[in-house]
Amino acid sequence: MTSIALRSTVASNRFKMLGLVSTTVLAGLAMTGCSALGIETKYDKTSSYEFATGTEGKEKDVVPAWVPDQATELKEVQRTTGNERILRMKYAGALPETCHALGTAGKPTAEELASGLKTEQGVKPGDIDDVVAKQYQTPLLSADWWPTGQENQSTHLCGKWWVSQKSGVLYAFSPEQQSIAEPVLAEQAAIQRAEVK
Repeated sequence: MTSIALRSTVASNRFKMLGLVSTTVLAGLAMTGCSALGIETKYDKTSSYEFATGTEGKEKDVVPAWVPDQATELKEVQRTTGNERILRMKYAGALPETCHALGTAGKPTAEELASGLKTEQGVKPGDIDDVVAKQYQTPLLSADWWPTGQENQSTHLCGKWWVSQKSGVLYAFSPEQQSIAEPVLAEQAAIQRAEVK
């Protein structure tokens, strides 16, 4: 009888250990993401943020200075290995004077982009035309709160940010440079191919 009880306890412990190991392996795979598929992302790394107000986001040095203090429910995704960012907030008021209206709603012209970049810190005047020429002007970042094609609704430039407002919500997009966008696209394609296999 003792032998049967001992075997039952050993079997039960093995089952529990197997369950624990399986859970640990699955958690590890979930945490490694792309590396679990054998793909290391070097360029497509991001961080997400949420702030109650524009003031809070600026105090944390995450959202740009042009964001109104009174904006609420801010959400932002940014590429930590590049320049691209998408930003959404509730705000129905006027944009700051540092933001300039585009001639036509949609994608800014090269001249408008160059004018906007003149107000950005860290962009040398002699580099502006090159930065504009080497922008990848379609978002590679995504979020459930970012409508597809929203960048094509832009009405203003706030420095490098393409901005639009719709029904009390303000959207903003900061483009990536092609030197980062191309490897990001290659990494995303490799991940899609690995997921299909």
